[in-house]
Amino acid sequence: MGKDATRHTRATTTAIPMIRLTLSSLAEELGLPVIVHDREAHQDCLQIVRQHPNVTGVYHCYSGSLEDAKTLVKLGWMLSFTGVVTYKNARKSLEVIEWLPMDRIMIETDSPYLTPEPFRGKRNDSGKVHLVAETIARVKGLSPEEVAQITLENGKRFFNIQEDMK
Repeated sequence: MGKDATRHTRATTTAIPMIRLTLSSLAEELGLPVIVHDREAHQDCLQIVRQHPNVTGVYHCYSGSLEDAKTLVKLGWMLSFTGVVTYKNARKSLEVIEWLPMDRIMIETDSPYLTPEPFRGKRNDSGKVHLVAETIARVKGLSPEEVAQITLENGKRFFNIQEDMK
């Protein structure tokens, strides 16, 4: 669920009520996490999240501020990052990653978009997600393998994936 208020899309008047309905009717009643798509609609989405303190999830393609990240973590949310963190102008994202506890970080492709450097502008795929992990590793002072393992465990925990599903 989410709101995309970029110049390429038009946010409709139905977006906010639909997000509220998703949070209250589905996620809250079923106890399921949600994935929030927030593109240039940070305050709208954060306001809705605050109104539903029993719902948690992950902010996909996180691009908000450090202040908003702190609020979301306090509310129990995870933040997911894409190839954007490899861009030269990614200072805000890197600042968030530097502060963010590793158990709240997820990584993703957002394929076919948001391709990491040095492939920016080309089609993205899962074979490039290691570049996101490498960037996070540099910021956090960890190895890329450690970041990969931690974010794998974070994803399993988020999606409630059990190891022994026989």
